[in-house]
Amino acid sequence: MIATTVALGAMGAHTLEGSISPRYLEVWKTASLYFALNGLGLLAIANIAPTIKGLYIKLIILGAFIFSVSLWILALNEVLSPALRKGVLMIVGWTLIGINQLRRVE
Repeated sequence: MIATTVALGAMGAHTLEGSISPRYLEVWKTASLYFALNGLGLLAIANIAPTIKGLYIKLIILGAFIFSVSLWILALNEVLSPALRKGVLMIVGWTLIGINQLRRVE
């Protein structure tokens, strides 16, 4: 989660600035901030209370993912073509399938 935040935060700061309105740049930053905070929170929980796992952690990860990705898509809405916007749903679907398969391996 932290690596994703760093990469997408940098993309927002260096690539999107000037390409999207300041309003949507703030949306991008909010998505990145919340994703980072959830990642840091999960790291803290892993160190402080390693017995907490399962559904609680999955809900936090899924919630952070859905929240942040929806905001990132909203921010990109200004620069993406309509066809690509619809394609994002396919990308999210395949990503979720991949995550599901990784969970089965564990």
